[in-house]
Amino acid sequence: MNPEQPSLWNRFTLPHPQWWLLALSLLAWATFTLPLNPTHRHNHTAAYGTSLGIETFRWMIMVVAMMLPLAADSARDVAARSLWARRQHAITGFVLGYLSVWLIAGIAISLVISLLKSHAWLDPRIAIGVSFCIAVAWHCTPLKKRALFSCHRTMPIAPNGWRANLDCIQYGWMIGGSCLLNCWAWMALCVLMGHSLGVMLLASFVTVAERYPLRRIKGTVFVSP
Repeated sequence: MNPEQPSLWNRFTLPHPQWWLLALSLLAWATFTLPLNPTHRHNHTAAYGTSLGIETFRWMIMVVAMMLPLAADSARDVAARSLWARRQHAITGFVLGYLSVWLIAGIAISLVISLLKSHAWLDPRIAIGVSFCIAVAWHCTPLKKRALFSCHRTMPIAPNGWRANLDCIQYGWMIGGSCLLNCWAWMALCVLMGHSLGVMLLASFVTVAERYPLRRIKGTVFVSP
């Protein structure tokens, strides 16, 4: 091999600096296929604080699996508008800002789930049915459509220094907020279904299909941005 020719790995990673987001997503998906892992088991006799922590942990694993691929394009945009030497720093800041929004939402969801579990009279099937209806209804609202468009927003990013780091975190926070507003109903359904792999795959298919709709032009399929 010509020493001046980049390796196959570099030919993939250099134009796609956000590759590790997809790797983290695949790793998170893998945890849901393991029979003995904290995303499948929950100790119902645990203390309230432990229960809250486990539910939040399960939520964040699900977010990494389902949401990071949707944020990969924005992460690549952050890298493209940053200095070459700090591309990965920019993506890391973006991801921290992005996940912090979902972490706050996860804590709130975990509190609600803990409260629901404390009421034995509540039929889980009713809660799941209502959640599914809400997800379908939310999918058709104008506010949801505006949130979907907001997931493609951009903002100026400083070239270097603490201001650049802050801009990347702020951009991640902005995109994370738009994604949360866009996908919260499906994510809540996944939680109520006990992080079922089938339901998560269905929700992922819906969110990816609406984010990147296919359009056919003269017999060729293109992915709309």
